Amino acid sequence: MSELLRAAGLGFGLGVVTGMPLAVINVAIVEAATAGRRRFAIGLGLGGGMADTVHAMLAFTGVGRLVTAEPALVRGLAIAAALAIVTYAVAAWRRRTRAVDQVHVQAQTAPRQADQVAGSRDGGDVHLTRGLGTALVLALPNPAALVAWLAVAAALWPDATPLEAAVIAGAVGAGSALWFTMLARWISRVRRDHPVLAVIPRLALIVFLAFAVGGVVRAL
Repeated sequence: MSELLRAAGLGFGLGVVTGMPLAVINVAIVEAATAGRRRFAIGLGLGGGMADTVHAMLAFTGVGRLVTAEPALVRGLAIAAALAIVTYAVAAWRRRTRAVDQVHVQAQTAPRQADQVAGSRDGGDVHLTRGLGTALVLALPNPAALVAWLAVAAALWPDATPLEAAVIAGAVGAGSALWFTMLARWISRVRRDHPVLAVIPRLALIVFLAFAVGGVVRAL
């Protein structure tokens, strides 16, 4: 029992710590939250936690080494991940552009209605499940994340039993999901007129493209 408790503590800590550095899910959460899509951003956080669970499980059971041992498979996953990131980045940019245009049009015709549009972009058609699914598509195919988890597993718990690996992986998912959803909530509270919000869309687009290109270059 003590080993399982240690596994759970280690996994939870790893989930929180590994979720903090700049990565695709963090950037997607910040972009969505600053666009007023709070529930979608929270869904991204939950999906990011699930993706980390899968990667950690593959790493601590040793199955991930079978994946990374196939160069063709790694290249295919890297290309799939890059395409997913670019597609999401373009869609997010176009969504931002349409939202800005709509607010400008409304501002010219009905200022009060424009304020309502600008403050309610987290509409009922955006659900947690959509954000969750998007996060899985963005994060799961990424071979770099799996390689990183393999290195962590080899350094911290190389001889984990299947049960210990499952406990670690589940705790990793809980820790990273907690961090991601807290990030989504924090960013959502930034006031709508804060100057930084005007910079985030462009910065997010650049970072997304850098992730996509960097992933393919590393795989090749």
